[in-house]
Amino acid sequence: VYGGASGTTFSRNGDIGADPESGFYLLPEYCLNNQFQINKNQFQLNYLNKKKETQTVSGSFSNVNSLQLTDAKTLEKLSEFTQNKTDKSPIIYASYSAQKNPVYIQIAKGKSDQNFSDEALKNLFNEAEKSRLTLTNRIQLKTPDADLNNFGANLAVAADGIWESPTFLHGAVAWRMRLNAWRGAYTADALSWHDRAKEHFESYANSQVLKPDFAPVEMDTLLHLARHAEKMETSVFSSGYISRNPNDNTKTHHYDMNLVFFDQMFSHFNHTGDKEFLKKMWPTMVRHMDWEKRNFKRGDLYDAYAAIWASDALQYSGGKVTHTSAYNYRANREMAKLAKIIGENPQPYEQEADAILKAMKNQLWIQDKGYFAEYKDALGNQIVHDKPGIWSIYHVSDAFILDEFEDYQNLQYINNYTPKIPVTVKGEKDKKYYTLSTTNWQPYDWSINNVALGENLQTALAYWQAGRNDDAFRLWKGNLVESMYYGISPGNFEQLSHYDAFRGELYRDFADPIGVASRTLTEGLFGVNPNLLENKISIKPGFPKEWNSAELKLPDWEYLFTRTSKKTEYLFKSNYQNPVALEMQIPVNYSKIKSVKVNGKKVDWKIKPNSILQPFVQFETPKGKDFKIEINYSGEELKNEQTDFVNYISENLQLNFDSNKKIKEILDPQELIKTRNGNQFSLVQEERKGTFFVQVEQNGTSWWQPVNVDIRFPLDVKWVNKQLQVQSKSSNPIDGKLNVNGLNQSFSIQKNQTISIEIPANVLSKGTNSIQLDYNGIK
Repeated sequence: VYGGASGTTFSRNGDIGADPESGFYLLPEYCLNNQFQINKNQFQLNYLNKKKETQTVSGSFSNVNSLQLTDAKTLEKLSEFTQNKTDKSPIIYASYSAQKNPVYIQIAKGKSDQNFSDEALKNLFNEAEKSRLTLTNRIQLKTPDADLNNFGANLAVAADGIWESPTFLHGAVAWRMRLNAWRGAYTADALSWHDRAKEHFESYANSQVLKPDFAPVEMDTLLHLARHAEKMETSVFSSGYISRNPNDNTKTHHYDMNLVFFDQMFSHFNHTGDKEFLKKMWPTMVRHMDWEKRNFKRGDLYDAYAAIWASDALQYSGGKVTHTSAYNYRANREMAKLAKIIGENPQPYEQEADAILKAMKNQLWIQDKGYFAEYKDALGNQIVHDKPGIWSIYHVSDAFILDEFEDYQNLQYINNYTPKIPVTVKGEKDKKYYTLSTTNWQPYDWSINNVALGENLQTALAYWQAGRNDDAFRLWKGNLVESMYYGISPGNFEQLSHYDAFRGELYRDFADPIGVASRTLTEGLFGVNPNLLENKISIKPGFPKEWNSAELKLPDWEYLFTRTSKKTEYLFKSNYQNPVALEMQIPVNYSKIKSVKVNGKKVDWKIKPNSILQPFVQFETPKGKDFKIEINYSGEELKNEQTDFVNYISENLQLNFDSNKKIKEILDPQELIKTRNGNQFSLVQEERKGTFFVQVEQNGTSWWQPVNVDIRFPLDVKWVNKQLQVQSKSSNPIDGKLNVNGLNQSFSIQKNQTISIEIPANVLSKGTNSIQLDYNGIK
């Protein structure tokens, strides 16, 4: 059955969550003004578009001699369907009996001058299927997790769906339009489409504004000065700005997409080592760097002007912002590196990067909390805002600003404070999957408190970058199955999740999460980061501990991981033009390493000095193209230790590590520890969350164990049935005093006991009453 050409267009191409599902129903009102011409098994349908212009669709059905006309109204009364009576809503149908041979249906926009035979339709389909298989086989993924084994093929199709020469698009269905960012174009180099990446960058380099070098700041008075006027030859739309359409530098737009665009370009050079293209793009990059400083530099840090996907409602009023400062730090570090390669002066970029780093640490890093603030106010008391969005955390990780201890603490902010939403499905086993809201900010506004796939996937990538593989995998897998399996569209890369409270599930194959998903597969799970400018590849596997095998094949490289008792093996085949050296960083699960071999020969290795959670062995291979890496272990298997503790004020924290481990040193950057006696720690007497680190040694192998503490008051207080209910979580008896509006009353409570204290009504005032508990010197 076919019909229902209404000529209607939708705001988002009929996509999930934005346009009505009923747009896809075959309703009689959609068939009005439809005219069919039938010639045996072929048809031509003429209909009117919104402008009342005639449009045409043509098609054909195989394995049938003729097509029939009926009316769409009969779909509600199927007994009349084959009576072939048409009214104002005609549709066509073909009748088939059960048969073994496939039926081929071809539908195309416009008139067709060709009469397709059954054999021609079959050949058309087979050619299309051949192309589909070529595309899906581009990324071949095999893991012990059956849920993930179609992820590679699915990702290839989605990434191809957002490509339309000469650029990547904003979305495959909704937002199928040109924009030079957000993160969609990362997919090109991650999945070995370097030709597409180069075409994307070149066409948008042609969209860079060249003049004037300087221009006045002109704010939009119609928008109450909240946005720069969208007018050429003003400050934002001056030399360096990239316009939204390729090969056209005359259009304004209301984002700073430059930052993300050039971040992708820096990665492109690492993925390709293309020095000729680097020389060609150098003036384009220099103009961008000057433009960023001219418009957004605030002291040694940077303001954020609609610079990331989540930025529609983000505003910083000229403040100093973590995520854009991180982007600019990485940009200057990369520019300095690239300048040396092509004989340009690296010094200005080195100095700028050093200044950004120093200012970020001095002004935005909250030392006693161990994470970066969202931003610092420009005016008033210049407050540091200490509730960052997840973008402030993961962009810092992606710029590699912090050392290992700082990076762990910074990410722990998400574990401690970012809302976690369980991903559960009726009838499915609860696997403890979860997704994150981007912030805990209220009240809600679009873009600043959402449940977005791209944001969650880049947070997972940040965990992988910090060596927190288990945290990374659980967040990554939970979000992928929620989008690919549990949502409306199978295999989808959604923009927003079903769990987003205001918008719900939104869009099919949105470019931003496709680009991030590509990076999480190659850089995160498999840990491959090429640096072909130096003919090196860094490999830091991110597999879950329980996996004993994994395989990934891309056009650029092939990678096979296997593990047996006390032996881990990595096979890596490089398909790059030049030989490469591998810089390996492998998690260690045993207390001793017997040997590390590359292609049968022993190589020197060392344990990474600041390994966190477990030891990591580091070594470099000679240059080559085919690598067989064997790591042989001896000694005991390293046991996982508890990392998260609840500690009640006035009680000691005791660390009961495996008896084979010896505590060597303590690192307490947040000053949580008052005193220590062996494995007993007395902590600060204030309600807070934080992290300190314990260096442990087993059989001569050392690493750092994080200790994440949630310090709480030992008494919980509730108002129940006009009585004060006090519950003790302490392991010790507590004698204390209660004060309410001048009433003083003593109380005693045993460990894990709940008591009720009656407060006379005449003591309480109307409204809110302040209750103070005083016990063991704590108020």
